[in-house]
Amino acid sequence: MNHTLTFGGLCLTLLPLLAAQANDAELNPVTVTGTRAPTDLSQAPLIIDIIDRDDAVLATASRVEDVLSRQPGLHVAGQGRRNGQTLSMRGFGSKGVLVRLDGVRQDISTGHIGNFFLDPGLIQEVQIARGALSSLYGSNAMGGVVSFTSVNANDLLAPGEDSGVRLSVGGATASDEMRGSLTAFGRRDTANGQVDGLFSIGRSESGDIRRAGGDEAEEDATLNSLLLKGGWEPSDDQRVFMSWQHYDERATQPANPQQLSTDASNPLRDRDVVSNNVQLGHRWQPSAATEVTSQLTFSQQDIDEPLANRTLERAGLQSDGYHTIDHGWLSQTLVFGAELEQARQRPDGEANGFPKADIDTQAAYLDTTLTAGSYLKNGGAGQFDVGLGARYDRYDASGQNGADSVHDQVSPRFRLAWRPDDALMLFSGYAEAFRAPSLSELYANERHFAGFCAGPAFCTPDNYWIPNPNLSPESSHTWESGVVWHQGDWQVRASYFDTRADDFIDTHVDIMAGTTQAVNVQRAQLWGYDARVTWQPNAFPLLTSFAGLSEVSGKDRDSGEPLGSQTPLEATLGSEVALYNSDIRLGWQARFAQSFDKQGDDDRLPGYGLHDVHLAWQLTPAVDTSLRLANVGDKVWYRPDGSLGDGRSLFATLNWQW
Repeated sequence: MNHTLTFGGLCLTLLPLLAAQANDAELNPVTVTGTRAPTDLSQAPLIIDIIDRDDAVLATASRVEDVLSRQPGLHVAGQGRRNGQTLSMRGFGSKGVLVRLDGVRQDISTGHIGNFFLDPGLIQEVQIARGALSSLYGSNAMGGVVSFTSVNANDLLAPGEDSGVRLSVGGATASDEMRGSLTAFGRRDTANGQVDGLFSIGRSESGDIRRAGGDEAEEDATLNSLLLKGGWEPSDDQRVFMSWQHYDERATQPANPQQLSTDASNPLRDRDVVSNNVQLGHRWQPSAATEVTSQLTFSQQDIDEPLANRTLERAGLQSDGYHTIDHGWLSQTLVFGAELEQARQRPDGEANGFPKADIDTQAAYLDTTLTAGSYLKNGGAGQFDVGLGARYDRYDASGQNGADSVHDQVSPRFRLAWRPDDALMLFSGYAEAFRAPSLSELYANERHFAGFCAGPAFCTPDNYWIPNPNLSPESSHTWESGVVWHQGDWQVRASYFDTRADDFIDTHVDIMAGTTQAVNVQRAQLWGYDARVTWQPNAFPLLTSFAGLSEVSGKDRDSGEPLGSQTPLEATLGSEVALYNSDIRLGWQARFAQSFDKQGDDDRLPGYGLHDVHLAWQLTPAVDTSLRLANVGDKVWYRPDGSLGDGRSLFATLNWQW
């Protein structure tokens, strides 16, 4: 398929919408991951999706797969097990997509274990920002950033109430899961300012996970979670806050949780995964135009299984802020920040591919957006935004053999936007991004796998990792252009991107030499598009419909061979209607994909069409429930990496708050 023509056809499809005449829709500013500042989404030059607790997908979820699996252009690899979930987006795998939990980086790298150690029941909002964002977030943000924000007291307090208790129970049929949580929260005005707090404990138990078509991924898992948050506001412009998020899953699952079946090469084993994220911070907001947030953070991920234990500890200090200046004919928004961080890996026993190593990171960034001009209807040439930004990162890594790896990286970004009126924006921009090598890629030196004999005269030696402290960071250069339009009943966002990536880090295995080493080998080109359309008719404001479209292609720039975490042409459609004073919400969502080539293989995987339906019902002021039936037809479908998708499952949540 000619992808440029496909995107051109998409734009032609949207042109009639741009010609429509209707009243302007009112859009409120929201703090956007891709800008780090409160931004009206009609002025954000990127594709971003936001999922909050009112969405049935998040309200009923127990795994990250449940939350993200219907997002166009985004795939969650694995077989439904929490420990095997990894992301791919915009042509980059899990190491090229940054995951953040309450602002703390989540990127433990060990074997086939994922990096989503969180309970969706504690999450208030998920933001998915697509594109090269290293100029704001540093390493790993090559394909985008996925940010999870945990719930706080103000999110749950009923109008006019200062305290409450919330009991939630739920489950999912595909995993025979039952879960429950108890949350207490409140706020109080004191002589020294307002204080608020939240305490939540949760537990779930689940069994084998049913995949599409009826296959099962063996597992027996128990998850215990805890969230403790509090804040003190000594004055209107200051807030001191703290939080502790604890996750503890004990599971009997395969050694490689990303594989469906278990056999002699992938036996069942007991695995205990514990994650802790702790924060202590201060927010200063003297006006709506200025905010500075500083925080001390500590995170620890500990993976314990027979004869092997892996611990990653990360301590950091970061400060981020924004400031808006009005110069009269010119307005300016500054976004700035600095970070210091130390990460330490500590293996024990026969932990494979997880060497004893440290990495220290220092970073600073500055981004400015200048806005000037007046709309065409006022006699001007339109309103223009010019954005310039850059981030400097330096990392110092050291391994147990004394070999150091020291690199620094500057990630610039430039963007230009033009708004002829307040309903339409055209934008284009250039950004560079990078991914620093993981400590495992730099310093792993233990046995990778045992030798084997394929016949009486052909045997291979044991295979050992060879350190490579000379690895260069992966880097990318991206151009992206798009349109944002909103008027009356319609909102449209669409963009096309072209990325040139260098120094991909690959794993080279030499069977006969008995070695495995991470090396820089590939030069890639990745290109594709994203589009979103939302329709909320003024004549029937209780109805909302949406559509999403995405495709990512990639090739090796030297050989022309397919490359990268490609995704087929995918479309997402959905609609929701509110009834009985919005006490009942009924909805449908579908995802369609063309047939596509399996990554790294000549096999062609079939296209698919998936349908979900959901119901949210406010039974009484104190009781509400959410139901979602996913993959109604139990369609057999595959992700681009060839892993089997999720099967039919009924998700249910019942909440009682008093």
